[in-house]
Amino acid sequence: MLGALVLVLLAPSVWGHGNMMWPPSWFDPQGEIGLSPGGFMQGGPPGGEAPAIMWFTNWTFIPEEQEATLPVALSTIPDFHGGAASVWDRVNCFLMDEYDYDICRAWYPVDPARNPWMAPGTAPVFSPCGWQGGNPEGCGGVPAGEECPGGGTSQGVDARQVDWEEAVTTEWRRGGVAEVGWGMIANHGGGYSYRLCKLGDGLVTEECFQRTPLHFASAHSWVQYGWDPATRVELLASRTREGTFPPGSQWTMNPIPVCNSTAMGWIDPTCPNGFEFEPPGPGLHGTGEHVATGGYPDFPWTLMDEVEVPADLEAGEYVLSFRWDCEATPQIWNACSNIRIV
Repeated sequence: MLGALVLVLLAPSVWGHGNMMWPPSWFDPQGEIGLSPGGFMQGGPPGGEAPAIMWFTNWTFIPEEQEATLPVALSTIPDFHGGAASVWDRVNCFLMDEYDYDICRAWYPVDPARNPWMAPGTAPVFSPCGWQGGNPEGCGGVPAGEECPGGGTSQGVDARQVDWEEAVTTEWRRGGVAEVGWGMIANHGGGYSYRLCKLGDGLVTEECFQRTPLHFASAHSWVQYGWDPATRVELLASRTREGTFPPGSQWTMNPIPVCNSTAMGWIDPTCPNGFEFEPPGPGLHGTGEHVATGGYPDFPWTLMDEVEVPADLEAGEYVLSFRWDCEATPQIWNACSNIRIV
């Protein structure tokens, strides 16, 4: 059992997790991946290195002076409201060898009550478009490009520093409604938002995106299996403007529950011990991968929403940023897309 637990917990700590799928992001050359099942496992810079799931911020928490503001009803890991550490947190460093263990204990903070989703939008990010490997400052002396204890790889580059010459531009109509979507392979709970930054108004920064958070256009989300809209399964979304940053910005709870025992979920995707909350539909639960399939994604769908395109925006070139604030881990996933407002 210990051997299985080691395999189960170490694999997800290295491989990630999820990101924006629609509209086609910078990580989707020529927009060919789109809504393909498991498409977040592909893409990235030329050569296929660092696909969409590897662009994030690792080890980020809400500010020390910031109180948790998340309504309990929107918690995806309810125990974390009491500051309880997950199985992952408790054993992650224990599983390292002696050298890595010393690094891990010095570098691996465990305070799930301060994970990003506890006060949506307040935790800092290294890049609003994602950082390759999630650890720009390295991780305790681990060489550049090597795996870090607890997730991602050491150093890497900012997505804004890469020439995404094959990235597509999607047109949105001012005052209209646009479809957006994301997928995941390791379910860390939490919730998400979409934001716009106008090119030419300065640098593409987190502060620029915070000036134009997008509002969701309806009370529903849906999962879509591949490109066929006939496969849609509609879900009642749980959204909030309470305690979010910037104030009044709207965020949506990740509607897919993990298993009550996350460690067991990596072994048995049926969640024999139940769920953190009620699944929104058949098969819409779990970790998104399990040990028997060797990292193959269990979720062959994209989680879709409609957002309002503000009627007072100037026409022109924009960048769209997706932000997924996790609750089960101190991580935030980001991706960007080119948008033309017409």
